[in-house]
Amino acid sequence: MISMLFVTEMPTEAREKMFFAGLDLFTTKGFKETSILEIVESARVSKSTFYQFFSGKEDLLTSLCQRLADEIYNEVKAAVDSEETVNSKALKGIRRYIEICFSEKETARLLLIVSAGVSPDMEKIRLEVYERFAAMVFHAVQLPETVTERQIKSASLAMVGAINQVVIHSLVDNGEQDIDELAELLTRIVMSGFISLAY
Repeated sequence: MISMLFVTEMPTEAREKMFFAGLDLFTTKGFKETSILEIVESARVSKSTFYQFFSGKEDLLTSLCQRLADEIYNEVKAAVDSEETVNSKALKGIRRYIEICFSEKETARLLLIVSAGVSPDMEKIRLEVYERFAAMVFHAVQLPETVTERQIKSASLAMVGAINQVVIHSLVDNGEQDIDELAELLTRIVMSGFISLAY
């Protein structure tokens, strides 16, 4: 299975072709403005082939977003797992996430902005992804036993939300950002948030 996150040329398998075409069209034309006919023409597959894999355009979007989110999660997790200390795990993970979002701006915009509110299924996927990233933060943090698991989980969700808001603002603002500077700032905020829980 190829990585949809970094693919630059039309794949050869039908399902992958439709993911590629959907990603291209949803990010250039917009989800609402893209038709199934445009997707199948761009993917060079038949409508019947499309319906073998997806029930409609919304199903393609949710499947595509799930796939992209999984790929980003795996990239961030690999960065986190490559480090030893909590602080370096946070810095590497946040930096990798920001790096992907800034290098793949249209994909990040699709995941964080365009897909918001499309459907209950899409919102369920967005929530699950949010919780997976929060769980990664939760498992990386080491706090005293006086801090409850519920407090750590809530703080983890808040941190993921804060990081996403900064990324969304950067995507909407279209301003140039120094990835290292932003990653260091967000890491300091995340770490100070968790440290304050311990007192």
